[in-house]
Amino acid sequence: MASPSAQVFASAGLWRRFMSTAYESVVLFAVAIFFGYAFSALTQYRGESGAMRYAFQAFLFLVFGAYFIWFWSDGRRSLPMKTVSVRLINASGHSLSRAQAALRYVLAAACVLVPVWAAQHLSPWTLALIPPAWLCAAFDPQSRTLYDRLAATRLVVDESPKP
Repeated sequence: MASPSAQVFASAGLWRRFMSTAYESVVLFAVAIFFGYAFSALTQYRGESGAMRYAFQAFLFLVFGAYFIWFWSDGRRSLPMKTVSVRLINASGHSLSRAQAALRYVLAAACVLVPVWAAQHLSPWTLALIPPAWLCAAFDPQSRTLYDRLAATRLVVDESPKP
Protein backbone atom coordinates (compact mmCIF):
# COMPACT_ATOMS: atom_id res chain seq x y z
CA MET A 1 0.00 0.00 0.00
CA ALA A 2 1.30 3.45 -0.89
CA SER A 3 2.04 5.93 1.85
CA PRO A 4 -0.57 8.69 2.31
CA SER A 5 1.85 11.26 0.90
CA ALA A 6 2.18 9.32 -2.37
CA GLN A 7 -1.54 8.72 -2.97
CA VAL A 8 -3.78 10.84 -5.16
CA PHE A 9 -6.53 12.53 -3.15
CA ALA A 10 -9.74 14.27 -4.14
CA SER A 11 -10.06 17.89 -3.03
CA ALA A 12 -12.12 18.51 0.09
CA GLY A 13 -15.27 20.48 -0.68
CA LEU A 14 -16.78 23.39 1.20
CA TRP A 15 -18.92 21.17 3.40
CA ARG A 16 -15.94 19.17 4.73
CA ARG A 17 -14.02 22.40 5.23
CA PHE A 18 -16.90 23.90 7.17
CA MET A 19 -17.40 20.82 9.34
CA SER A 20 -13.68 20.55 10.05
CA THR A 21 -13.54 24.25 10.95
CA ALA A 22 -16.58 24.01 13.23
CA TYR A 23 -15.19 20.97 15.06
CA GLU A 24 -11.71 22.52 15.24
CA SER A 25 -13.27 25.61 16.84
CA VAL A 26 -14.64 23.49 19.67
CA VAL A 27 -11.23 21.95 20.27
CA LEU A 28 -9.53 25.35 20.10
CA PHE A 29 -11.98 26.72 22.65
CA ALA A 30 -10.75 24.09 25.10
CA VAL A 31 -7.12 24.85 24.21
CA ALA A 32 -7.75 28.58 24.75
CA ILE A 33 -9.40 27.97 28.12
CA PHE A 34 -6.57 25.71 29.33
CA PHE A 35 -3.70 27.90 28.17
CA GLY A 36 -5.56 31.11 28.99
CA TYR A 37 -5.98 29.93 32.56
CA ALA A 38 -2.28 29.00 32.73
CA PHE A 39 -1.30 32.45 31.40
CA SER A 40 -3.63 34.14 33.89
CA ALA A 41 -2.35 32.08 36.80
CA LEU A 42 1.29 32.78 35.98
CA THR A 43 0.94 36.49 35.20
CA GLN A 44 -2.09 37.47 37.31
CA TYR A 45 -3.67 38.88 34.14
CA ARG A 46 -7.41 39.46 34.63
CA GLY A 47 -8.52 40.82 31.27
CA GLU A 48 -7.70 44.49 31.68
CA SER A 49 -6.56 46.47 28.65
CA GLY A 50 -2.95 47.46 28.18
CA ALA A 51 0.32 45.71 27.47
CA MET A 52 -0.74 42.47 29.17
CA ARG A 53 -3.73 42.16 26.86
CA TYR A 54 -1.41 42.30 23.86
CA ALA A 55 0.91 39.80 25.54
CA PHE A 56 -2.04 37.48 26.15
CA GLN A 57 -3.18 37.77 22.53
CA ALA A 58 0.35 37.08 21.27
CA PHE A 59 0.59 34.11 23.64
CA LEU A 60 -2.64 32.60 22.30
CA PHE A 61 -1.51 33.28 18.72
CA LEU A 62 1.66 31.28 19.44
CA VAL A 63 -0.23 28.49 21.23
CA PHE A 64 -2.68 28.15 18.32
CA GLY A 65 0.26 28.30 15.92
CA ALA A 66 2.03 25.47 17.73
CA TYR A 67 -1.19 23.44 17.67
CA PHE A 68 -1.80 23.89 13.95
CA ILE A 69 1.82 23.59 12.85
CA TRP A 70 2.15 20.33 14.80
CA PHE A 71 -1.02 18.78 13.37
CA TRP A 72 -0.58 20.06 9.82
CA SER A 73 3.04 18.97 9.36
CA ASP A 74 4.70 15.61 8.75
CA GLY A 75 1.46 13.85 7.80
CA ARG A 76 -0.26 14.36 11.15
CA ARG A 77 -3.94 15.25 11.46
CA SER A 78 -5.93 16.70 14.34
CA LEU A 79 -8.93 14.83 15.73
CA PRO A 80 -11.35 17.02 13.73
CA MET A 81 -9.36 16.36 10.56
CA LYS A 82 -9.49 12.61 11.18
CA THR A 83 -13.19 12.72 11.99
CA VAL A 84 -14.07 14.66 8.84
CA SER A 85 -11.52 12.64 6.79
CA VAL A 86 -9.34 15.46 5.53
CA ARG A 87 -5.58 15.88 5.19
CA LEU A 88 -3.31 18.75 4.18
CA ILE A 89 -0.83 18.23 1.37
CA ASN A 90 1.54 20.49 -0.53
CA ALA A 91 1.55 21.22 -4.26
CA SER A 92 3.53 18.04 -5.00
CA GLY A 93 1.07 15.87 -3.07
CA HIS A 94 3.27 15.22 -0.04
CA SER A 95 2.83 16.04 3.63
CA LEU A 96 3.57 19.60 4.68
CA SER A 97 6.87 20.50 6.27
CA ARG A 98 6.81 22.55 9.45
CA ALA A 99 7.79 25.63 7.45
CA GLN A 100 4.90 25.11 5.01
CA ALA A 101 2.50 24.56 7.91
CA ALA A 102 3.77 27.73 9.61
CA LEU A 103 3.32 29.72 6.41
CA ARG A 104 -0.22 28.42 6.00
CA TYR A 105 -1.03 29.28 9.63
CA VAL A 106 0.28 32.84 9.32
CA LEU A 107 -1.57 33.40 6.03
CA ALA A 108 -4.83 31.91 7.34
CA ALA A 109 -4.58 33.99 10.52
CA ALA A 110 -3.90 37.11 8.46
CA CYS A 111 -7.03 36.47 6.39
CA VAL A 112 -9.03 36.76 9.63
CA LEU A 113 -6.99 39.06 11.86
CA VAL A 114 -6.31 41.84 9.34
CA PRO A 115 -10.04 42.42 8.62
CA VAL A 116 -10.82 42.20 12.36
CA TRP A 117 -8.13 44.79 13.13
CA ALA A 118 -9.39 47.00 10.30
CA ALA A 119 -12.96 46.67 11.61
CA GLN A 120 -11.84 47.96 14.99
CA HIS A 121 -9.74 50.83 13.66
CA LEU A 122 -11.21 51.75 10.27
CA SER A 123 -14.67 50.47 9.44
CA PRO A 124 -16.84 47.52 10.48
CA TRP A 125 -17.40 46.89 6.78
CA THR A 126 -13.90 45.47 6.47
CA LEU A 127 -15.20 42.29 8.14
CA ALA A 128 -16.71 41.56 4.72
CA LEU A 129 -13.17 40.66 3.62
CA ILE A 130 -13.16 37.44 5.68
CA PRO A 131 -15.63 35.28 3.68
CA PRO A 132 -14.04 35.81 0.23
CA ALA A 133 -10.72 34.36 1.45
CA TRP A 134 -12.59 31.19 2.39
CA LEU A 135 -15.20 31.14 -0.36
CA CYS A 136 -12.69 31.26 -3.19
CA ALA A 137 -12.52 27.50 -2.55
CA ALA A 138 -15.93 27.30 -4.26
CA PHE A 139 -14.43 28.64 -7.49
CA ASP A 140 -10.95 27.09 -7.44
CA PRO A 141 -10.61 23.84 -9.45
CA GLN A 142 -8.76 22.25 -6.50
CA SER A 143 -11.05 23.80 -3.85
CA ARG A 144 -8.25 25.90 -2.39
CA THR A 145 -8.84 28.91 -0.18
CA LEU A 146 -6.87 32.12 -0.65
CA TYR A 147 -4.36 31.11 2.02
CA ASP A 148 -4.06 27.60 0.50
CA ARG A 149 -3.24 29.16 -2.86
CA LEU A 150 -0.65 31.49 -1.32
CA ALA A 151 0.92 28.72 0.77
CA ALA A 152 0.75 26.15 -2.09
CA THR A 153 -1.25 23.70 0.03
CA ARG A 154 -4.43 21.68 -0.49
CA LEU A 155 -7.03 20.23 1.84
CA VAL A 156 -7.98 16.81 0.50
CA VAL A 157 -10.27 13.92 1.38
CA ASP A 158 -8.43 11.07 3.10
CA GLU A 159 -10.67 8.21 4.14
CA SER A 160 -7.83 5.88 5.05
CA PRO A 161 -8.33 3.99 8.32
CA LYS A 162 -7.78 6.13 11.38
CA PRO A 163 -5.15 4.68 13.73
